[in-house]
Amino acid sequence: MVTTLVRNGTPRLGLRAVLSDAPSVGEVRHCGDWREVEDALGAGRVDVLLLHEDDYVRDRGVLAGVRRRRPKLLLLLSSDDVREEILAGPPVPDGFLVEDELTASAVEDALQRTLAGEVPMPTSVTRGLLDRLRESGQHRPREVSLTARENEVLLLLAEGMSNKQIARRLGISSHGVKRIVASLLLKLGAPNRTAAVVTAIQNGLITC
Repeated sequence: MVTTLVRNGTPRLGLRAVLSDAPSVGEVRHCGDWREVEDALGAGRVDVLLLHEDDYVRDRGVLAGVRRRRPKLLLLLSSDDVREEILAGPPVPDGFLVEDELTASAVEDALQRTLAGEVPMPTSVTRGLLDRLRESGQHRPREVSLTARENEVLLLLAEGMSNKQIARRLGISSHGVKRIVASLLLKLGAPNRTAAVVTAIQNGLITC
């Protein structure tokens, strides 16, 4: 069950088109305001709330209440330049989509990864965060000690790889990847994988 709140006309129409053909979507409800989102949450389980970044920033207080209902939050960005208000959180989105990359395959992949607890973060978003960090010439002091294997997994997460892809790349089991990711979340103090990647970038743990 996917519920959307995207009020901007052009991306809203594009999103409707791609969601109507997404194999992983059983039901979709397009909302025009937060009251309709609350109605959708009250009517039954909402697995993914797909929200435009404008509503995320403007209605942070409302969103905090929605997140207590535990839907996954997938954020649609106007560009690959993520606003500081979004990175500041809470709540931290579970994944990102970019308007210019709003294709059927991108949405389907993002939904499947979000529901699997993975991190759908387009490469353009990761690159934009890294560029911003380099341009500022500043980052938070590195206070996190990661093992060599954790560093490997973290870099692959930042590339947007799934657990299975990471397992194949490193020659380990998917269960092993899950265990390493859990350790990364704990060490980085991150509630989800997206937050872990963002925190790692901000702390200079990902630099290329």
